[in-house]
Amino acid sequence: MKLPALVIVAAMYPLAAVGQPVTIDFARDVLPIFREHCVSCHGPEMQMNGLRLDRRADALRGGTQSDIGPGNAEGSRLYHRLIGTVFGTRMPPGEPLSARDIETIREWIDRGAVWPDDVSGDRASAPPDTDATRLNDSIRGAAQSAIDDVLRATPRAATRRGPAGTTPLMSAALYGDAALVKRLLAAGADPNTTNTAGATALMWAVPDVGKMQTLLDAGADVDARSDEGRSALTIASGIVGAAPGVRLLLEYGADPVTAHAGQAPPLREAARVGDSDIFRLLMEYGARASGGLSAEFLRTTCFACAEMAGLSAGGPLPRRPPESNAASTAPTYDPGRAARPTPLGPTPATAEAIRAAIARSLPLLQGVGNDFVQQTGCASCHHNSLVSMAVATARASGYAVDEAAARQQASTMGRYLESWRERTLQNIPIAGGVDTISYLLFGMAADRYPSDGATDAQALWLLRHQAADGHWPVQTLRPPIESNDIEATALSMRALQVFAPPSRRTSLAEAIDRARAWLMVAPAVATEERAFRLLGLSWAGAPAAALRIAARDLLAGQRGDGGWSQTDGMGSDAYATGEALVALRQSAMASLEDRAYRRGLEYLLRTQIDDGSWMVESRSVPIQAYFESGFPYGTNQWISAAATAWATTALALSQPVTGAR
Repeated sequence: MKLPALVIVAAMYPLAAVGQPVTIDFARDVLPIFREHCVSCHGPEMQMNGLRLDRRADALRGGTQSDIGPGNAEGSRLYHRLIGTVFGTRMPPGEPLSARDIETIREWIDRGAVWPDDVSGDRASAPPDTDATRLNDSIRGAAQSAIDDVLRATPRAATRRGPAGTTPLMSAALYGDAALVKRLLAAGADPNTTNTAGATALMWAVPDVGKMQTLLDAGADVDARSDEGRSALTIASGIVGAAPGVRLLLEYGADPVTAHAGQAPPLREAARVGDSDIFRLLMEYGARASGGLSAEFLRTTCFACAEMAGLSAGGPLPRRPPESNAASTAPTYDPGRAARPTPLGPTPATAEAIRAAIARSLPLLQGVGNDFVQQTGCASCHHNSLVSMAVATARASGYAVDEAAARQQASTMGRYLESWRERTLQNIPIAGGVDTISYLLFGMAADRYPSDGATDAQALWLLRHQAADGHWPVQTLRPPIESNDIEATALSMRALQVFAPPSRRTSLAEAIDRARAWLMVAPAVATEERAFRLLGLSWAGAPAAALRIAARDLLAGQRGDGGWSQTDGMGSDAYATGEALVALRQSAMASLEDRAYRRGLEYLLRTQIDDGSWMVESRSVPIQAYFESGFPYGTNQWISAAATAWATTALALSQPVTGAR
């Protein structure tokens, strides 16, 4: 049997053989390796591929793939880049680390990637000023009387800093209007003061032309760059519909060409979001399509941009699934594919059977979410957001859940979003963009997580990336969870309904109207599309006639075995069946007595495995190094976790516990 590469490396370089200490000390053993071999390309001056290894907060931040997953070297991209070429050129290029150094880093990660505060490299901030903090909070909450009270009693608050160095002027740039920005400037606020991330008020004001104009006229540095190397122009260029703001910055002398090392230039940002108006403006001011702006990229993301750049030969290209060799990190023998577990078999949809099924599945689901984030450094749709949905639904129906685990999950998600807050405000989204952000907020809504600055950042990002016709485009093709614009649109809209900041109520209403209009006419083919079209229309308050049509289309896909399939060419499974039943129930388009609905429940009950799970085979291209997440079925573990969450939610919606507590 062929062993995975990481096992081979471990065998080649055992700890004792290379004379390593039993205990790895980061400052003594790991930091010198980073400084000597890595920081020149992944440090303060350059962050190639978005990786930075001189600061703990950046190095340990997860995305779609963890760079450093504490306790999980086999799932960490950094480790794989050091030992081979599965995820790209072996690092450091041309001069690999010694076996001793590789083993040091592997052992450090596996032992929890402990990175002490005294060598974190994170920028320290002064204690927040109490009055500035109160003023920031009042501005965020759009509480005009409270803003007036603070400025009247302590006008100096306008010149002080709150948590993370955020100034009231920055808060006004993000949440307020031009009048408030002008008022704070008049009170002595400095437009070029930065917070701990090196961001300025101008960066946070994008794309609001009124606020940007006020700050620029007050002397804001148009080309200031944050610690991430982002300028206001870079940020604005990647926001849909921000051409007026981009023009204003260019008129004030913003550099349209220079990009910070490791960061995308403004022209690429415009193409990435498909905004040809911004692309054209940048080219008029001297930007040129070169470097990372390949013909394939432009023809895929923005064909109008490709035409302007003279790279349109061959016509537009469809989005394609990602290319990755990550599958090669999985064991050659995979029980999840070699043998299918035996389901429970025929089970009538009685109250007792449903309660027993939920009692089996909930502990399994609640046991994987927090560990997944710990091992990967990133939050997921399958192990986190959909689990939150299942737990919340079960609780609401009177089922007992592990409340400590649920609280920990919500807290973990909050910390994860906070780790991304500053970057997202600079238009650097969590990996996966719309797909990931909307799902994470959806899960946090199920957790009843209170809105804060971290959720604001994600909600504002979604508002800024809705297409003109009302939809949100899917970013990555990894079916079924990330596969279509209908799901991305429905979930983005729902996330905004819960988490849009109070100051964005008007923008929210307009976004919902556009999304509803788009969903009304969007063609739905796969079950995922039909289910989320019904959910989205229900959340958007669409007319009853539209809901009936959407429900009819979804019901038409039910198979003879009572289940639904993901696509016409596949057999029924718990993922498609669970989400179909959830959509029908949550939209009130199916009653508990409907025969079609009961048949769907019976399908779920007889296909559950005795450990509480449902198995579904994956059809996505793996993009993350293989590791065991605690859910069964090997290479099928992630989609099976999602299927189990959907199935559990469907069952909980169908049978509330009598005398629910």
